[in-house]
Amino acid sequence: MQKITIKTIGIIGAGVAGIGAARLLSQAGFECEVFEKGDQVGGVWTAGYHTFGLQTPKSLYEVPDYPMPDSYPHVPSGAELQAYFENYAKDYKVFEKIRFNTDITKLDQDKNGNWIVHYIDQKSGESAHKQFDFLVVASGIYFDPYLPEFPGQDAFKGKIMHSSEYRTPSSVTGQKVVVVGFGKSALDVAGDVAKFAKQTSLVYRKAHWPIPMDVLGFLDVRRIYLTRLASAFLPLYQRPDKWAKTLHERFPSLVSGFWRLTECIIKFQYPLKKCDALSDEPIEIDIFNLDFLPRKEVYQLMQQGKIKNQRTSIKSFTETSIVLENGEEVACDVVIFGTGYKSNYSFLPKAFKKSQEADGVYLYRHIIHPDLPNMAFIGRAATFSNSLTSHLASVWLVNLLKGKFQLPAREQMLAEIEAIRQWKRSFMPAISSRATVIKLHMVHYHDELLRDAAINPYRKNNQFLEWFSDYRPSDYREILSEIADS
Repeated sequence: MQKITIKTIGIIGAGVAGIGAARLLSQAGFECEVFEKGDQVGGVWTAGYHTFGLQTPKSLYEVPDYPMPDSYPHVPSGAELQAYFENYAKDYKVFEKIRFNTDITKLDQDKNGNWIVHYIDQKSGESAHKQFDFLVVASGIYFDPYLPEFPGQDAFKGKIMHSSEYRTPSSVTGQKVVVVGFGKSALDVAGDVAKFAKQTSLVYRKAHWPIPMDVLGFLDVRRIYLTRLASAFLPLYQRPDKWAKTLHERFPSLVSGFWRLTECIIKFQYPLKKCDALSDEPIEIDIFNLDFLPRKEVYQLMQQGKIKNQRTSIKSFTETSIVLENGEEVACDVVIFGTGYKSNYSFLPKAFKKSQEADGVYLYRHIIHPDLPNMAFIGRAATFSNSLTSHLASVWLVNLLKGKFQLPAREQMLAEIEAIRQWKRSFMPAISSRATVIKLHMVHYHDELLRDAAINPYRKNNQFLEWFSDYRPSDYREILSEIADS
């Protein structure tokens, strides 16, 4: 990072990561301005498919020192989350720093290393630019809905939509519907569609292990799998501690047994075999795919035949149906693709685009690109508590910009990036966002961020709780509160 005095910071995106960064950086004394493409705070929570919402308990997604309202249900809706983050932005005086309805068109640097943000005001159509000492990109990993294309698709007389466009049951009532995919959005939509459609089919190539919110219906899954003890049973972290390394080297059957027992419990809770929904990968590997905590009712609908599963791929479309690779033809009026989103890096600098690989862009600590001085990326580390992770990343950034620690030399950062690239590719599924995946290793990642900033990562009162008690946002409350006092 160039040795310049940083006073002004531009932040791209007013989602969870962006408003968290704006709040903490502002409290640390920096002058911040936020650019948001939409007209609301909240990012992914501003709009979504019918009945979309959180897939984890609210206590796992709240801001550490800003608890969600007691009136909120255990698992809040998308609208409730948007309202929560808007209130958060207003209470911490971030809302007034946001420039809404603003499209970023280009980022470049002047001879002094300052960033120039070029943007268009969507309402007036006017173009403008603004200079900042530092930039935070908090626009997320995915931007645009991904709709695959198949032969004959243009001839299809029915309706084709992305899951994000499914807003009301009236669009499928009495229709023959095909939902494509096996991620959370695909299963949520299929479960909802099945209540209104004449016929619902689910087409998918791969199934994934569901993670129950309550183990055996009564034990909160967080209390088992979000502990330091459970994280030691995962495929080893990039820099494993001695205890975890010993466990894997001397007791591999114990490690395997832990996960086989987990699979047995899940198969007891969900009729996976009857639904042809068993994953081909062991759970300790599959868990590093996309987040997957589905609603239990969707498997019940599969078992009842209200959702007809087709474990195959689409081969082509006809005017009134889809033809599958398994030879079957499914008549349909509506096809809904729950196939996720694709990245849009059009406004980012060439150095970032050149780093794009099949599995994403790898960054130092998931935050810094070695060839982009005075720029940080917040919200590109995917865990089971993304709100917490992005806030801790912002704490890390505040301490870096305040000079409490320094980045390694470029060569060292590149070596670290290569090490994490090889580590992830050694066992994680080959998905397009693998560069960002951390998942259940989040406690180790959080530890690294805090150690860099000379903050004690162990937040429990004693050693027993440290190993056996689950980690959640509230454990880090004091760290965020201290930013304002520093």
